[in-house]
Amino acid sequence: MPGHDRSIDDVSPPGEPPREDAGAPEPQGRAAFDVDLLYQEHARALFAWASLRLGPELRLAIGPADLAQEVWLRVTRLASRRDAAHGSPRAWLFAVAKLVLYEVQRDVRRRRAELPAGGSTQRLDALNEIPPEVTSLTQRLARDDAVRVFLARAAELDETDRKLLIHLGLEAMPQTEVAARLEMGYEALAKRWQRLRARVRDWPIAREIAEDP
Repeated sequence: MPGHDRSIDDVSPPGEPPREDAGAPEPQGRAAFDVDLLYQEHARALFAWASLRLGPELRLAIGPADLAQEVWLRVTRLASRRDAAHGSPRAWLFAVAKLVLYEVQRDVRRRRAELPAGGSTQRLDALNEIPPEVTSLTQRLARDDAVRVFLARAAELDETDRKLLIHLGLEAMPQTEVAARLEMGYEALAKRWQRLRARVRDWPIAREIAEDP
């Protein structure tokens, strides 16, 4: 069925980047970059992605700000292992983000019966390692009017367009991969993405968020 996809909240186990405890050999094409600068440049996109990706069930375990902060922590730990073959720093950042989200989803499923009704971030004890400036940044983004308007308009999209915005505009996945994921023809997806790009062009912060993969 065209547009068929698992729930936006349902994340497949990512194939990259490496786990922190992986005993893999040193990458041949190591690509150095400034982790703090990378995070600051894409903080709005990452926060919007976290907000759109986290459904009601996952928000019992973690909020968008905490998820964005944990992604920063994971990125700092994995940065020295990043291989240039993993693509652009932005694409790698969101690969890490999807890894973290997958782990959250797995933990929620395992502890579903134990989750408190009021929400919990117990799995995020490591967040006490987050620098104050990163915490302040994510807290500001939670109050950012432009981010709120963007998310409100994204919520008005139909399910397929919202998935295109997430997978193509935020995660920068290849169009061929998204077409297969959504069981759409490549040409049909490309045309729909082009129309969506034109629609969101005037949205607040759209130029910071939506990129052509």
